[in-house]
Amino acid sequence: MEAVANKYLRVLVTGASGFIGRKLSFALAEMGYDVIAFCRDIKHPFLINHRNIQFVKGDVLDPVSLERAMEGCYQVYHTAAMAKMWCKNEQDFYNVNVTGTRNVLDCALKLGVERVVHTSTCGVWGPTLNLPVSENDPRAVGFPISYERTKYLAELEVKEFVKKGLEVVIVNPSRVYGDGPITDSNTVSKMVTGYINGTWHFIPGDGKAIANYAFVDDVVDGHIAAMQNGRNGERYILGGTDVSFNGFFNTLKQLTGKQRILYRIPVSIIKAYSLLESVKSRLFNAAPFFLPEFADRLKYNQQYSSNKAIAELNYRITPFTVGLEKTINHFKPD
Repeated sequence: MEAVANKYLRVLVTGASGFIGRKLSFALAEMGYDVIAFCRDIKHPFLINHRNIQFVKGDVLDPVSLERAMEGCYQVYHTAAMAKMWCKNEQDFYNVNVTGTRNVLDCALKLGVERVVHTSTCGVWGPTLNLPVSENDPRAVGFPISYERTKYLAELEVKEFVKKGLEVVIVNPSRVYGDGPITDSNTVSKMVTGYINGTWHFIPGDGKAIANYAFVDDVVDGHIAAMQNGRNGERYILGGTDVSFNGFFNTLKQLTGKQRILYRIPVSIIKAYSLLESVKSRLFNAAPFFLPEFADRLKYNQQYSSNKAIAELNYRITPFTVGLEKTINHFKPD
């Protein structure tokens, strides 16, 4: 991305300590933007320091802190979300993803922000039953996963605010991977580090299920391109390469030079185990390793087309082997 030319712009990034938000804040700062990095903990270890980044403490559920941080901002990137597999309080998904989004958009409209980019997810389409999904395709199944359901509801909030006159562009990243911290929602990094360290031992089912993997730097660039060139009220899939589980681990083997013993575990067994984990989480109020609704997802492909973003945003996809090698180099022990 090119540096900002002849203009001093202040932008707000919510969720600045998140996997995408932290790298987006840094990229914008490098371009010359004055970045207000909005987060609940301004001493969070995942935050990236830069002379053009100012960390501001607040919460998307606190409109007062939002308005204080957003005052004077020209643009807003809303990446904050509850993206975990499980929460002690199920209502947290709705509170953060729906009410939080409404608060951000309401504040932006009130303060006259020029444009908002809202980070959604390809999860709003769920599993793909036939060809890769594109932006206008309907969802093929229900919403058993709280994160996906509430992100879909957040998109409905966006549509309402577009009707009110606020300019908002939606971006839908697929399964994001790359260098960065390992978080509850960053399954790909757990797979990579587990393989490197020899602690990941299984492949779901027959390994033929396909997912779409998007390199985090591409996703960051896609956010900025959506702000600059996206059409108001439109959504853009920010995807990458379709890869099966077999292909994923074969590529890891080739790039790391490590031969690991991986067992193909039937999805039915994973589902049975996840049911036990679900019971455990309710009895002991502890995070499960896996949940039944996620086990069911392993039976289906998750393929998404980025053609619209490529055509309208000049979105570019890093080859999977290149992105995965950068990821491996980030996590390899010194």
